[in-house]
Amino acid sequence: MELEKYENAVDERVYHFDPFLEDVLGEPATADQSPTIADISPDEIDTVAVPAREDGFQEVFLGQNCWYAVRIHGTVRPQIKYIAAYQVAPVSAITHLAPVKSIDPWKDTGKVILYFTEPARPIGPLPLVKGGRVRALQNLRYTTHERLLKAKDLDGVVAPATNISTEVPTRG
Repeated sequence: MELEKYENAVDERVYHFDPFLEDVLGEPATADQSPTIADISPDEIDTVAVPAREDGFQEVFLGQNCWYAVRIHGTVRPQIKYIAAYQVAPVSAITHLAPVKSIDPWKDTGKVILYFTEPARPIGPLPLVKGGRVRALQNLRYTTHERLLKAKDLDGVVAPATNISTEVPTRG
C-alpha cells in the first residue's frame, strides 16, 4: 500500500492512499446486475484492458507490439497473460487482444511496458453500452481472458470504476 502525505504551511495534513486491491476488485454486483470483477478471485485475473487513442493504438499497440506507461497492481502483475485494447471514442469498444510476453519496468516511473508475444488480433468489437453500468475506460481495468472471450459488450468484460474518495484530512 502506498501512502502519500501532504502538508501546508500551517501544519494541516491530508493523507491519500489507495485501498488494498481496490483497483483490482471493483464493486460487487447487486441482484439485478451481472457479475463484476468483484465476483472473481484476484488470483483468476489474467488480462488487462487499456484505453487507447487512435494514434497510439496504431503506432504502438499495432505497430510496435507493445503498450507502455501502464500501472499494474503488483499483486496481479505476474498473472497477466493478455492485454486488450479499448479504442476510445468514436470507436468506444475493445477491438484487439494480444498475448503478453513480458512486463518490464518503464523508465523510472513505477509504471511498466507490456511486450506482446505476437501481433494483436482483432476481436469483437465489444462496445461500450450506452446507459450501461461500465463507463468509457479512462484507465486500465482487470478481467479474465475467459470473460473477455465470452462477452458481447464492455459490461460483460470489466468492473465499473469505483472512484472511492481516500483523502483523510487531519490537523496537527
